[in-house]
Amino acid sequence: MEPETYEQLDVPKHLFGECYVYLQDDMKVNVQLYNERATSASIPTRVTCTVAESEIPMRASATPQYKKVLLDNGLTVQVPKHIVEGDKIIVNTIDHTYMSRA
Repeated sequence: MEPETYEQLDVPKHLFGECYVYLQDDMKVNVQLYNERATSASIPTRVTCTVAESEIPMRASATPQYKKVLLDNGLTVQVPKHIVEGDKIIVNTIDHTYMSRA
């Protein structure tokens, strides 16, 4: 929806590429139009996601430990072992990596 005019735009998912899985309600996205038709679309480079499933943390170690978690949008990312189910994390949408806790 255009925030100033409240006009609804139909934007095909394929214009977002692989990043369409990060789309959320009320997210601001950039859409380029030509002759009032969407030609390209992009989302922010940082998105907040919720951890849906998490592996059990391993023993403590001197080296950094990472584990895989499943996010609410279906993607799997590597995160530090202290992240647990239900945590909100910030994910880089360009390379699909963990950035920090939200």
